[in-house]
Amino acid sequence: MVQAMGPYLAGCFGNPSSSHAYARTPRRALAEARGQVAELIGAGPGEVVFTASGSEADLLALRGAVLAARRPRPHVITQVTEHPAVLETCRALERLHGARVTVLPVDQYGLVEPAALDAALSEETVLVSVMAANNETGALQPVGELAALAHEHGALFHCDAAQAMGRIPVDVRSLGVDLLTIVGHKMYA
Repeated sequence: MVQAMGPYLAGCFGNPSSSHAYARTPRRALAEARGQVAELIGAGPGEVVFTASGSEADLLALRGAVLAARRPRPHVITQVTEHPAVLETCRALERLHGARVTVLPVDQYGLVEPAALDAALSEETVLVSVMAANNETGALQPVGELAALAHEHGALFHCDAAQAMGRIPVDVRSLGVDLLTIVGHKMYA
């Protein structure tokens, strides 16, 4: 990883979004990295957005999905053992944008019961956010089943897979997720 980054820290440090000559090499490297990440998670390169952290990625996914829905009181569902980046973003969406947030409980194994999600879903639900793997308990949520329920009700599904990546298979298509958060530092980046 350090070898791959070295040239861009020492000599090829142009802004990849610029049109000047210094941007060409970093732009190619960024495109290559985006393709590698996309291949890793079963996505297309155009579906990969780089952020500075997992918390920023969670915030961008939730806030972007909720605000793009353009509903007067959008409904968001998450679960009680979710990462603070998701829970705090949900609180901010309530406070700043009038979102209605439902925080589901987990069972004795730390899992969201699909029946509980199904009961909480409504026509106003625009987004469900449930992490793939809990960093404290190791609980692996039934993401595919939960995402399918969200889609049945017309809601998007976000999954923070930061703790799962590199430990269990994570493929956006097979999981059925619309938005996925992963972080490089969990994989020694």
